[in-house]
Amino acid sequence: MSVWLLVFGLALTSAQERVNPTAEAVAAFQKRDQTYLDLRKDLTKKIPEVKETGGPGKISAREKALGQAIATAREGSKPGEIFGDLSSMLREILAEDWHSRSAADQKGALSELPKNLKLTINQPYPTTLPLATAPARLLARLPKLPEELEYRLVDQQLLLRDRDANLVIDVLNRTAPETK
Repeated sequence: MSVWLLVFGLALTSAQERVNPTAEAVAAFQKRDQTYLDLRKDLTKKIPEVKETGGPGKISAREKALGQAIATAREGSKPGEIFGDLSSMLREILAEDWHSRSAADQKGALSELPKNLKLTINQPYPTTLPLATAPARLLARLPKLPEELEYRLVDQQLLLRDRDANLVIDVLNRTAPETK
């Protein structure tokens, strides 16, 4: 019996050493995404859908109500809570993407991004700002998100945004690129 445990224990240790840390971090991130989506789904059931598409006021009111319900349920959330241990990898991806761009591309990207704006978790994404998307080449390197969520770049932050609630659900700070 003890030989079997010894062999099994060695096999387990060997398998644990072979775990890809990046894959493990992405899997943990996706699990946290799913936990958020489960909470969101429960809250969405309490806020009636807008049946009429012709009423922008009703759509906006539902968006605000959903955002407020989520923010209340996630009160006390901290930056990086969903990004988790994926944060350092995301910073590396952002830096590599930035350094791969020409000076003209960097200047163009910076002109699109709002300056000196610090968004926080559970804050609505300001409707007066453009929805600055991450470039397609960068998005291809970031972990895939469920359709309800999206990445946004704002000044020195990578945001995780809930589309329907127009709510910032996580923030990765200090992603500022150095210009060429």
